[in-house]
Amino acid sequence: MKLSSKKNSNNLSIRSKLTGSLMGFITADALGVPVEFMSRDHLKITKVIDMEEYGTHNQPKGTWSDDSSMVIATIDGLIKSNKIIDYQLIMKNFLNWKQNADYTPFNYVFDIGNATNDALYKYQININNNQPEKFICGSGKINTNGNGSLMRILPISIYLYLNNIDYNSHEYFEIIKTISSMTHSHIYSILGCYIYSIFIFELLSGNDKFKSYKKLQLFFSKVSFEGIDIYNRITKNDISKLSEKEIKSSGYVVDTLEAAIWCLLTTNSYEEAVLKAVNLGNDTDTIGAITGGLAGLAYGYEAIPKKWIENLQKKDYLEKLTTSFINKYINKK
Repeated sequence: MKLSSKKNSNNLSIRSKLTGSLMGFITADALGVPVEFMSRDHLKITKVIDMEEYGTHNQPKGTWSDDSSMVIATIDGLIKSNKIIDYQLIMKNFLNWKQNADYTPFNYVFDIGNATNDALYKYQININNNQPEKFICGSGKINTNGNGSLMRILPISIYLYLNNIDYNSHEYFEIIKTISSMTHSHIYSILGCYIYSIFIFELLSGNDKFKSYKKLQLFFSKVSFEGIDIYNRITKNDISKLSEKEIKSSGYVVDTLEAAIWCLLTTNSYEEAVLKAVNLGNDTDTIGAITGGLAGLAYGYEAIPKKWIENLQKKDYLEKLTTSFINKYINKK
């Protein structure tokens, strides 16, 4: 992929950062798919060091999961949106993914979260009742805070930055809230998406990962949100100071965000960050992908091992879609 030579303050082009983030997300997802649900203790014995095949879901090497499918569905919706985000279109894309296997590597869905599945079932009922405008279908119950909205927020985070929407603004938070609430409407899920998006905003602004983290913490030291205390290990403390045994790798949104930021801050390259994330075990594809989105921003597209990119299923399709998305919005910044 041809990358712009325009550099920002940490010597990476904005195009390299954007491409690195999106392709880095999908690549790390594919790294995690074969070992999803495997324990941390097991992975200490059979450590992931390269792209693998088959395993948990019996998929070929380079297969990406629901995480990337929903990111791709969101990207497609943003490419086709005119001036403002077409939320109904994005939600219909999610439904087409679930029902018709659109945006998948092999035209079938092999993984979907319970909260996401329930929300899309509800949206189909709304469509059947001629109410497609009712796209806020996520449960607000505390026990539905999986990482299903966090795992697909990356393209929205990029869109907000490229459209010069300040994360201090009411508009920014409301867009994050709306997108999350399509499938996950509890405040913990919304705030997880918000924190991740602010980190992305700061990385895109030219700050390194440590300065970006400090600026995120500074912001949350000055504002108050209902439920934000659940993220104190990120916003008030220094998550990088924790040991591995203090980091959980479950599908709970708080655990996922903590693990991803911890992996980024305690490593020195894209490859090191995503392998550390995957080898935490359990929800390996999502934690890998969320980490990969950040690491791709921090280190750029060129930092992703070429052999991993080449292993990706539908690589040409992914690169073309990513380029189309970036080209549509990059000139607005």
